[in-house]
Amino acid sequence: MKKNSEKNLVDRIRAFQRSDKANKRCADCTEVGPTYVCLSYYTFVCTTCSGLHREFSHKIKGISISKWTPEEVDEIEQGGNAKAAEKFLARWDPRDFAEPDSSDPNRCREFIRMKYIDRRWTNRGDDSGRDRDAKPRRDREQAFDPEPRDRRRDQDAGQGDRRRDDDRRRDDDRRRDDDRDSKRYGGRDEDRHREDDRRRDDDRRRDRE
Repeated sequence: MKKNSEKNLVDRIRAFQRSDKANKRCADCTEVGPTYVCLSYYTFVCTTCSGLHREFSHKIKGISISKWTPEEVDEIEQGGNAKAAEKFLARWDPRDFAEPDSSDPNRCREFIRMKYIDRRWTNRGDDSGRDRDAKPRRDREQAFDPEPRDRRRDQDAGQGDRRRDDDRRRDDDRRRDDDRDSKRYGGRDEDRHREDDRRRDDDRRRDRE
């Protein structure tokens, strides 16, 4: 009975997919016959785009290989590619960024990012359906790109070098000042020593007399 129930859920998904021409091709590229569902937006996507959506922490399930709940299927039947396009491609112009081909995953990734993360083509002020799973763009870039950490490390190293240079300059200045003082007063000290020696000699002579 359970197996039949699971089969019925898959049949419902397939029936809904066939009912709308938009569901027969990937929601995010030109690939025909998508076999995955993106549950973050209830859209049908191809194998390539399903992997890219996972990079953005979007929930993906294979139509025939995953276990489905009645609630998930209900949501899918309320969604679909056409409904998602109404929201996320409301102001999209192919001349701005043409729909990518699945053979170019980098371009597909950029299209998905602009469409769902940046919400580049949604109507102004439309925050409904905002992606809650994906990290903010700045966080993703820092998470995957070590360059900011490298820059901070280089900056710290540079500051340390500058501090050491400043210390060396101060030490050199002190040594130069000491040398000047030594030259300036060294002669006077010697004269005082000689004068003291003469006084002691005079005192000794007077004592002997």
